[in-house]
Amino acid sequence: MEPLDDSEPTSVGPYRLLAVLGSGGMGRVLLGAAHDGRLAAVKQVHGRFAADADFRARFRREVAASRRVSGAYTAAVMDADAGAELPWLASVFVTGPSLGAAVREAGPLPEAAARRLALGLATALVEIHRVGLIHRDLKPENVLLAEDGVRVIDFGIARAAQATGAAEPTRLTQTGWVIGSPPFMSPEQAESRELTPASDVFSLGAILVLALTGESPFAGTSTFQTLYNVVHGVPDVSGVPVGLRGIVEECLAKDPAARPTPARLIELLGPVAPAARVWPPAVHAMVAEQRSRIGTLLGEAPEPATAAAPGDTVPVTARGPALPPAPATARATEPALTAATPPAPEEPALTAATPPAPEEPARRRGRGRTVALVAAGLLVVAGTGVGGYYLLQEWRNPSDAYRTLPTCAQAAVRVPSYERETKQDFSLVRADGPETRCYWTGESGGTADVWWNLKLTSGTHGNATNRQRAELAEQSKGGRPAGGGLGDEAYWAATTAYEDCLLRVRDGNLVIRVSVGGGKKTGSACESEAAGIARTALAAVR
Repeated sequence: MEPLDDSEPTSVGPYRLLAVLGSGGMGRVLLGAAHDGRLAAVKQVHGRFAADADFRARFRREVAASRRVSGAYTAAVMDADAGAELPWLASVFVTGPSLGAAVREAGPLPEAAARRLALGLATALVEIHRVGLIHRDLKPENVLLAEDGVRVIDFGIARAAQATGAAEPTRLTQTGWVIGSPPFMSPEQAESRELTPASDVFSLGAILVLALTGESPFAGTSTFQTLYNVVHGVPDVSGVPVGLRGIVEECLAKDPAARPTPARLIELLGPVAPAARVWPPAVHAMVAEQRSRIGTLLGEAPEPATAAAPGDTVPVTARGPALPPAPATARATEPALTAATPPAPEEPALTAATPPAPEEPARRRGRGRTVALVAAGLLVVAGTGVGGYYLLQEWRNPSDAYRTLPTCAQAAVRVPSYERETKQDFSLVRADGPETRCYWTGESGGTADVWWNLKLTSGTHGNATNRQRAELAEQSKGGRPAGGGLGDEAYWAATTAYEDCLLRVRDGNLVIRVSVGGGKKTGSACESEAAGIARTALAAVR
């Protein structure tokens, strides 16, 4: 969470803005307060989309459809304005970890809790599909475990179905970005085929496998391997309890027509007994901790500690025992919402098994930071369309020099004597960080491409800089060091028949790969050209 810049407006519509929560490919999200004091996630789209009349029309249709979705299992829309200079949408504040965070921190759910999760998701999909929407990005990070049950959030890439009821075809990429999350896509979405509500049911099945086993059923060593697994692979469901295995297998059928509808899923799952505490104790502790931390950020006094209920245990996360809320007191000269409140000294930023990377030079700290981190260790992630946002305890190593990557259009890297080849551009959002790849063509069949690969530190994947350093060492075997002060380290790699020279540059947790080929350039001329492109590509991220 970051304070608003002095030059920024202090309100959007009727909402008073308190802080910047985060940003993404289509817009940013701000913490807002309604006139009655209720907190809201106010999502405001980027200007480049606001100028697109088709986008505004689609945004208006999706908002209208989302207003008809019951808020019982979704983050309900409070208000919106598709006609504003920058269209915006406000949705209710939902406190609770994402399913992904809960599984990482507290482990897989027991069968009873997973059955309750499945019923909540199926009920949410009934409502979503009833109004003609397909979620298209149902994944563990878009499923909140609120204190009283499930909330489905982030309809940022949803599309209103056609008025005739026919399904709308989808594309894997749009303006260079992958639509959806590969480990939880349906086969038809991975192949850019027509989507129906059955696509969301496939995603639901993949989510249940992760919730019950801690592992995605299709995750591969690369995005492309994951997509291949989704389309062709047989998921391993041996770790799913027998009572849910058959239901999961039906949801994961490759043929959309063979999957049960959400209404049929509700019948198959059967009713669950009412309960005051619907999740394992460790998950409820995460909810309470997040609520307390948000209260602290807003300057509220901490709630008094209460005795644990019988059978409850103190949650122990992958990073150690959960911390008590931070004290609410602050120096009079400090605002209630600070730009970056560091974690308490006794709580490590990484898992015990992953040592932190060496301290990064101050010149690189925070470069390219366009995704805001929440103070006191809360990360807020939000979509741009209709839906909500979630709060997730996820320490990011402050030594990560880079946090996001530009699209090819945003990077605006100029390569002399080459023309942009936009049709081949792509950007991916992987589990451990994003990638962007851009292409140019030159005279006599010459080509140049730049591949930005960013890794992020997390408890799941470990220290990002260490991972990049190890991968670069493996990829650069047989190569030779490159001079010229390029990043932290750079290597000329052994080339192929398609490349005249290939350069890899690592700067902190970022690796840039520059390839020049097809033009029969040799020796110092080729290397000088590639090094110049690398410097420009590196500067584009700073």
